[in-house]
Amino acid sequence: MKNIRKKIIVFLLALECLAFCISFNSKVYASWSPASEWKENGYPTEDWTTDQFTYHQIGFINDPKNNQLLLYVDICPDSKTNRNSHGYEGGYRQLQPSAYNINVGNATYSVNLDVNPWNIQNGKSGYAGIGVWDPQTNQYKATKDNLCHYYADSDGRQSAIIKIPYNMFNRDDLNGSTKMTMQNPNLGGNTKITISGASTGPYIPAIIAFVLASIAAISYYHKRKLVRHEHQ
Repeated sequence: MKNIRKKIIVFLLALECLAFCISFNSKVYASWSPASEWKENGYPTEDWTTDQFTYHQIGFINDPKNNQLLLYVDICPDSKTNRNSHGYEGGYRQLQPSAYNINVGNATYSVNLDVNPWNIQNGKSGYAGIGVWDPQTNQYKATKDNLCHYYADSDGRQSAIIKIPYNMFNRDDLNGSTKMTMQNPNLGGNTKITISGASTGPYIPAIIAFVLASIAAISYYHKRKLVRHEHQ
């Protein structure tokens, strides 16, 4: 019984260390699809729809360590939600390249992808630039950097991860605690994602593991102390 408790404590502590390390190092591999990259890093998603027929997986987080925002779009993920009563998937599968509206304070910016969805071949991935439109100043800042990683699986379902550097917003008040809201009426109607700090997704496993390991360790050594006291 003692050996089992020791193994449990060691396992929980190892899990804590692993999760803690992951939280400081986002994983990215060239062979990964956007969906794999987002999922493996433990970033959150929401289901968006405008017709209750096709449900899109959308993610939006702040990444202050790299001075950027991260946007994830999976237009038609392979899920039970997207299978109708006839057992097949319906709805469109092409990326929505525009109208990603990000609100910061009293300003709203529109992020566009320099991608033609109809030119993305099934089973292929690629990279493209992005642009940010500031309607307050009537300025459009575009970049040819590979900030948009897009992909289409063998069935033509398209997805993308978009990196949006802080400096594309022409302001100096963006940081890890800035409140921002993202909306795309073409994908979710009035649905919005609001963030007010850095993503806590990777930290949650570390916190849970730490608490469990601490409780197990305290309980184990407290019982050992009682046993020793009884034998004295």
